[in-house]
Amino acid sequence: MEQTILLSSFANPEPVQIETGSVGKLVEQVRTLATCAGQTVTPSPDIWVFRTDSPISYVRSYSSMMNIAVAVSGRKTVRIGNHIKVNDPKNYLLMHGSTHYQASVEASPDTPYIALKLQLSPGILGPTLLELADLGGLRDGTLEPPPPVFMGPVEETFAEPLCRLLTCLDNPLERRMLVPLYLREIAFRLLRSDAASLLRASITREHTRVLRAIRFIEENVDAGTTVQAMAESVAMSGSHFAHRFREITGVSPIQYLKRIRLEKARLLLLEGDLPVSIAAEETGYASTSHFSRDFRRQFGLSPTSYVQSFKEQVAVPHEER
Repeated sequence: MEQTILLSSFANPEPVQIETGSVGKLVEQVRTLATCAGQTVTPSPDIWVFRTDSPISYVRSYSSMMNIAVAVSGRKTVRIGNHIKVNDPKNYLLMHGSTHYQASVEASPDTPYIALKLQLSPGILGPTLLELADLGGLRDGTLEPPPPVFMGPVEETFAEPLCRLLTCLDNPLERRMLVPLYLREIAFRLLRSDAASLLRASITREHTRVLRAIRFIEENVDAGTTVQAMAESVAMSGSHFAHRFREITGVSPIQYLKRIRLEKARLLLLEGDLPVSIAAEETGYASTSHFSRDFRRQFGLSPTSYVQSFKEQVAVPHEER
């Protein structure tokens, strides 16, 4: 539930600071997207831009994901209990979407509040966290318990993947292939920062079980894996596992298995130059026609047309592309 109350305008607005490098590019990209007041959606549901030209105050609590706010103009102050953090062009905010908080936004026509908003789902954050843990790359927790909201500096290493993320949104193929990779890079950067304790706290024990089941699926993609086998690999009942898997990832275990099979087949076709029938067989499909139908649904083209489109792109000189 959201209530909006007008507040006073800026009394002494800060001078505009000209940013360079990736931070400066990010500011330009977000300003370009924020063409009107309110929420501007993008082709990716986890990425949007918000703008207001007047001050507001509200209370909000709504999602089950980690939310990131990167302001490029104006200022938002968030209060959770005794914790007060500021989202401005120097600092991003990170909090769990289900956190109940109060916020006041300082904005005016001359200095609107403009911010890029992202959501990191457990499906993005969890695998990144597990892989970092396996590699010994997680930072030791320094805050116990973690704060309900985190404020961190907008640095070049954080701005770079954000710029790449926004750049690829208009291209359907790049969006499908690269957005998850850039979101994982952003999660990686945050997990290697002081924000790690808040991110780690958002992953529950059941999240971890489902994420380990995902790893089991990936390692047994062509072995006729069943939902029961997936559940047993993480000591859960089949029905409870299927329910929690869909709740956390947004798809059923079988749908996820199909996605992994098709992704492996895609790589086999592109990198191994295999016939469609062999790629289908290598990824657990008994029928080539069934494989081709699923492939078209996932990638928008038949396997043959998909491979041909990449060969044609490679054949065109870089200058012409």
